[in-house]
Amino acid sequence: MRRSGALLTGAVLTAVAALGLAGCSSSSSGTSTGAATSASEVIKVGALTPGNTNDGAFNQSLADALQKLQDEGLIEYELRDQMSDPAESEPVIADFASQGYDLVIGHGIELGDAIFSVAEQFPDVEFTASGGPDILEKYTDNVETWTYDTPQVGYLSGYIAGLTGATPIGRVESLELDFIKATDAFFQQGVTAANPSATLLPVVYAGSFDDAQAAAAATTGLVGQGAQLVYTTGDGIATGVGSAAADAGVLSIGVSSAAGEAALATNVSTVDLDMYPIVKAWVDEVAAGKFGGKGVTSTVQNGGIVYQPVNTVDGKVSDDVAGKVEELIASIGDGSVTIG
Repeated sequence: MRRSGALLTGAVLTAVAALGLAGCSSSSSGTSTGAATSASEVIKVGALTPGNTNDGAFNQSLADALQKLQDEGLIEYELRDQMSDPAESEPVIADFASQGYDLVIGHGIELGDAIFSVAEQFPDVEFTASGGPDILEKYTDNVETWTYDTPQVGYLSGYIAGLTGATPIGRVESLELDFIKATDAFFQQGVTAANPSATLLPVVYAGSFDDAQAAAAATTGLVGQGAQLVYTTGDGIATGVGSAAADAGVLSIGVSSAAGEAALATNVSTVDLDMYPIVKAWVDEVAAGKFGGKGVTSTVQNGGIVYQPVNTVDGKVSDDVAGKVEELIASIGDGSVTIG
């Protein structure tokens, strides 16, 4: 996961109530439909993602949040995707700022440098930048920084994997970055907590967030080593992992909806981002004149980290896995379990 997902169910949702976080690209925009909100109150948002907003994962999580806020009449927005190249993204960010946008969101580590550069030139415009945990202290008066809780994402994913009883377990990651390695370390802890006898094969890096073909080849290689379950951290590579795992008849965790029904048929669950609580908080702060000067983190507790309902895969996964996952999430939510 570069950094949307199904909502938590019933009692768990109560325990983790949400916060009160040009180039050849496609774009989307629209006009607010909220009858109760006057034009002067609508926040104008410009946003950029490094990848495609139909990836069913990191990029789409922002697109879904923006659309929901627009449907609620709180914002008007324009979203530009495939903006991973700073030479293309920085002019777009500057254009948003110069055109009177109230808030400019850079969603992805690839956009951080460009956001900070433009933000210095437009001190009266609000911006957000995302990255690993180290970005949290890099906020400025007009740039709020954001990340997600990598220990929670990794541990919860690993816990689900361990509960399946599948072993050995393979992992296909995107890039060998610090926050990804940290997520993997907590994944291993989660596996061990749920199933101490499980074994893990060496992690394989696809070399990209979005190279589905490389991820599929890596998955096939892990299956050849005996993997009975393959985990991936979302993004575009999840499509390749899901497809190859399904073809081999092994379980997966972390596959996004973009992979399609066949791949999802053997995917047990995916720990995901819900960007709505965080983006809603940013919009509210801009409207109230209280934006800036802090970093924020998506967590289970504030509703920014969610998971898809457990798929028993035609009986291969025990029916009690879902209950055990909800017990863990509730414990994280009430503070009786701390990860990190």
